[in-house]
Parts: sequence; C-alpha cells; structure tokens
Amino acid sequence: MDDEEVARLYCMRELKILAKKYGIVTRRVKKIDIVKAFPPQFLAELKSKGR
Repeated sequence: MDDEEVARLYCMRELKILAKKYGIVTRRVKKIDIVKAFPPQFLAELKSKGR
C-alpha cells in the first residue's frame, strides 16, 4: 500500500486529528501532503492497519 492509497482510506477529519499529535500543519494542504509528512514508523502502522 502506498501513500496515495492511505490518503484515500482516511477522511481529512481523521487525518487532521492524527496530524495534530505529530505537529503537522493541516491548514490549506491536501491529504497526500499530510500523509507524506507523517513519521515513517507511524506511516507503516497506518499502512498495516488499513482500516
């Protein structure tokens, strides 16, 4: 599963909540930009969970 598929699985509201925990800016950005800004360990966790 790549970054684009992860961005499609989660809605923006969910991603914003997760991004706040890591200090990622969420204003005026696309979902894919938020997903790419996640730390590699957390991104691997999102990919494995896959909803």
